[in-house]
Amino acid sequence: MIILSLIVIFILLLFYSMWRSGRLPSMTPKDFIHSEADNKNIVVCCGDSITHGRIGYDWVESLRKKNKDLSIVNAGINGDLAWNLLDRLDDVIDCNPNHITILIGTNDAMGSQTKELGEDYKKRKQLPQLPDIYWFENNYDSIISKLKKHTNAKIGIISLPWIGEQTDSEIMKIVNNYNQIIINLAKKYDLTLIPLFDSLSDIINKVDSAPYRTDGARYRRIIRASFLYYVFGISWENIGKKYGLKSMCDHIHLNEPAGKILEELVCDFIRA
Repeated sequence: MIILSLIVIFILLLFYSMWRSGRLPSMTPKDFIHSEADNKNIVVCCGDSITHGRIGYDWVESLRKKNKDLSIVNAGINGDLAWNLLDRLDDVIDCNPNHITILIGTNDAMGSQTKELGEDYKKRKQLPQLPDIYWFENNYDSIISKLKKHTNAKIGIISLPWIGEQTDSEIMKIVNNYNQIIINLAKKYDLTLIPLFDSLSDIINKVDSAPYRTDGARYRRIIRASFLYYVFGISWENIGKKYGLKSMCDHIHLNEPAGKILEELVCDFIRA
């Protein structure tokens, strides 16, 4: 009976942590659209779970608390690819932003690594095709074109962070290729490139961490990180230490030191 009770409690806590990690961030575009307008400059941060902020350090919420003279909107959605962001871009435009940051492509990169992962993303995110680098480039180009056409915002595009921390891994070769596209788009449209990847390289100074994996361990690490953070209050940084990680809690999402680097980079962009 005691064992059964402990199992039930564990399952309930597991579902609780998953619920917490999936909650929408505070001040989404739809929240902002339906709130009273004020005279603050509007910043919209677009992206995936790294921007969403429920798994890993919530850099957007921290940025909002430290810059109360700004209206900072969180347009990050867990698991989104560039196509998903393009599909919901009207909500961003309706905010009439002064500044826009874009951090998108980590899921595109992971989804393009294997057909199995691509099929998983296609099903979960209702994609019209399997992810690949050419589709990513077309969608990202369309995102920028649409924002430039329909807003007067200053746009900063953020290089993708590391996935895992092993320089010569297959996934890092993919990340580098995706980042080259982001660099090229910044040049094409004369946008500010926010160098997250290079900034994280300064704190990732060794390669003895556990490798990033594409099997079920990928999801288990995310679930583990959320469980330890929301149930036991362990920091994202300490959660990642099991794998020897310097910048991430689960090989994908940023820990506190890395998230604060991103926060400072974005703040510098906004205040420039």
